[in-house]
Amino acid sequence: LFQLQVLDTFANNTSLVGKYHTTFLNYRKLSSELDNLNEKSRKAKDDLDYFNFQYDQLEKAQLKAGEDKELEKEQDVLSHAEEIGNSITKILHIIDVEDGSLTAKVMEIRNLLDRIRSFFPQSGSLLDRFESISVELGDLHSELEHAINSIDDQPGSLENIRERLNLIYSLEQKHHVDSVEGLIRIKEELENSIESIVSVDLRLEELKKQLDVQSIALTEVAKKLSESRKKVIPSIEKSIVGILRKLGMPNARFAVKHSFVETFISSGKDKIDFMFSANKHSPLHELKKVASGGELSRLMLSLKSLIANSVSMPTIIFDEIDSGVSGDIADKTGEIIAAMAENMQVINITHLPQIASKGQHHYLVYKSDHKESTETHLRLLTDGARLEEIAKMLSGKELTEAALANARELLLASKRN
Repeated sequence: LFQLQVLDTFANNTSLVGKYHTTFLNYRKLSSELDNLNEKSRKAKDDLDYFNFQYDQLEKAQLKAGEDKELEKEQDVLSHAEEIGNSITKILHIIDVEDGSLTAKVMEIRNLLDRIRSFFPQSGSLLDRFESISVELGDLHSELEHAINSIDDQPGSLENIRERLNLIYSLEQKHHVDSVEGLIRIKEELENSIESIVSVDLRLEELKKQLDVQSIALTEVAKKLSESRKKVIPSIEKSIVGILRKLGMPNARFAVKHSFVETFISSGKDKIDFMFSANKHSPLHELKKVASGGELSRLMLSLKSLIANSVSMPTIIFDEIDSGVSGDIADKTGEIIAAMAENMQVINITHLPQIASKGQHHYLVYKSDHKESTETHLRLLTDGARLEEIAKMLSGKELTEAALANARELLLASKRN
């Protein structure tokens, strides 16, 4: 990742990297949603055939709310058709046929009341009531005849009703409900489940199209990013080698190996490896496998110097970037760091007097021990204290005149430069 950051910084790819990252996040989001929906669809389709079978069975039944109760009533009537027919036939016989039938008796009563009507005033109202009874008997007679005829006109209906009820009872038992209304509700739920599975397929198609569009956009941005990165590789290689030679590595070689990855990753489709060789006849190898401590320090300084010159940074911090170097190389290292300080604030932690002398301000970091803790302190040095600390770097704890003179010369040389 650091290697790519070096290339992107040098190529000023901030805007392009941001665009790629945004597009990549959208691509990942769609891809994740598509994977989840595919899994959901796969599980749902395992149930789809079963749902369709159950739904078709209920749909073919053509159920109507309350029909089971009506069918049970009809079944009860038809199951007792013979008994009902016999009873109605006897009633009709009583009303209208046998000796002393109700119709004849009512007619006889009417005649008797009519006979005494002229001298028995109350007979008029009684006569009217028996007229009503006569009419009611006629209606009852018609209804009873209709009832017995309707039963006689339904051959096979009882068997049909029983078959229908058996179907309903079987469906109720299968779906663990106790009414046709419950079956209708289950049918609606199955229909919703089937529609939901179908809608998942539609959403899948929509997501696939969106992902294809996003993939094309991501490929385009990744291509531009790759081209921009490859374009600056020769300049980076040349600049790094130039700085390394200043730092006392005349035979150093540095190369940027570029290759592509198959899939989109968060940084693009590029794989970058820094290749290094410190010696004239040594082949290039990956940086982390061949660079020694001092070589790595100089190389990192070169890279950071390159980055600092390519982008406007307010501050850069070096934590013993000079590890493994000394003498003239340390002096050259200090010059490079001092040059960087002309355009930004540089904070450098060092133990080398050649580098410390190049700084404009010096802070001493020291520790103090207490009974239960150790404290770290930071103190800004005056010019005199600064001279002493650089001299200590040269001679150790014991200050010597030679060390002080040497330190003074280093500080004067720094001011002249």
